[in-house]
Amino acid sequence: MTLALRLGRTLHELKQTLTASELRLWIEYDRENPISDRRGDIQAAQVATAVLNSQGAKVKMEDVLLQWREPEPVQENNGLEGFFAALAG
Repeated sequence: MTLALRLGRTLHELKQTLTASELRLWIEYDRENPISDRRGDIQAAQVATAVLNSQGAKVKMEDVLLQWREPEPVQENNGLEGFFAALAG
């Protein structure tokens, strides 16, 4: 969806014209240079972190970065015991 928005195209148009190799290039490009609105969130967090730290606060960028959904709960990995417990449950 993000790529379609950035390119000003519909999903149908992208499906018809975008090759798998070009999609892989876009995915790799997005890893280096985000094309989504998240980029603006990151830039705002950088500025907010710099301002807060210049005033004596001790914050990291992750502390002020917008979170759009609840974080996924972390599941403990108990090795084979956890695997067998999951099978039994």
